Amino acid sequence: MAGLKHIEVVAFDMFSTLVKNDTAEWQMAHKAIVDGQRLPVDALVFWKEWAIRDVQFRKTRTNMADPEASPPFKTYWEAWRDAFIETFEAMGLTGDAEQAASDSVTALAARDAFPETNDALDALARTRTLAVLSNADDRFLYGTIAHNGWDCFSYVLSSEEACAYKPDPRIFARLVDEMGVAPEAVLYVGDSPYDDAHGAKLAGMQTVLVQRTQDTPGRTPPPENGALLPPDHIVSDLSEIPALLD
Repeated sequence: MAGLKHIEVVAFDMFSTLVKNDTAEWQMAHKAIVDGQRLPVDALVFWKEWAIRDVQFRKTRTNMADPEASPPFKTYWEAWRDAFIETFEAMGLTGDAEQAASDSVTALAARDAFPETNDALDALARTRTLAVLSNADDRFLYGTIAHNGWDCFSYVLSSEEACAYKPDPRIFARLVDEMGVAPEAVLYVGDSPYDDAHGAKLAGMQTVLVQRTQDTPGRTPPPENGALLPPDHIVSDLSEIPALLD
């Protein structure tokens, strides 16, 4: 495939793109919730029940046929609190849903970078402006950036601040408007074929899809009907991206 042309900004998804966010980490976070609240339930069963509701939220939160008609915006903390309430009820448990949601946010704010992330960011920052555009609450997005000691991003936008979730075109439009850059001059890098590659292509950006071997939970289910727009490039990790821009 040909290299990427006329890129001024490289914008990244955060979770499962720059930092680890696999199923095992979510299961450990839920075990900590079960243990901390002394819930009489197997932690894996508890996580699976909760995950059903999390995926349903992701599936229904955006009306891509008419984004303005999407349901009222909920932060992840609000959606996860509601998912915990429903999970407690479904399993006949008495628990603190707000604390469980807060514990989930805290766990996400401490995600570690993939081994190649820092070197890739350093290489790209020498020649391009870097940004983050992530489906995330401010608390755990900025928390993760601080946790990893990054000061290379000129612009950071969360779904909470935008009140919209990828692949909603409004969140991508806000990035280009506020950065003062043409969509085609932005390279968007993410791990989700729907939220990231498809959404950014709809917005007119160039795209790289990162296909890692890790199992990533909670991706937004793509529509049952309709083909996804393909990424411009597919890589196995971030170390391959600088060469695409040379």
